[in-house]
Amino acid sequence: MILTGKQPYTKIPEFLAMADFCLLPAYKDEEIMQDIVPIKLYEYLAMKKVVIATDLPGIFREFGKNNGIVYIDEAKEVLDTAQMIIDNNDYDEIATAGRNFVKSNDWENIVDNFEETLLNLIKEHN
Repeated sequence: MILTGKQPYTKIPEFLAMADFCLLPAYKDEEIMQDIVPIKLYEYLAMKKVVIATDLPGIFREFGKNNGIVYIDEAKEVLDTAQMIIDNNDYDEIATAGRNFVKSNDWENIVDNFEETLLNLIKEHN
């Protein structure tokens, strides 16, 4: 584990490239955490990294199962989970599933989908 301290955004891809796993352990009891979906999860998966994250409702709704994120209940499970993935030789399969899940999420597609949603809302209310 390398603790870098605060780094400029432009260096993040460089640090992510060095990582094997990306983590998002969070407190399940925090109300504010229930519906979040941090953009960094998309960045991690796009770089074909396995993500180990707390099983939060917002994240699960967004990514579901078998899409590059391995869910845990508590932060203390991170090391055992990472070791299990390595021991079972599952890393490449999980990382590839995550990459495939996010590969169509470029800004052009996101904006097109958003525009389509807005147009559908307008049609429904006319």
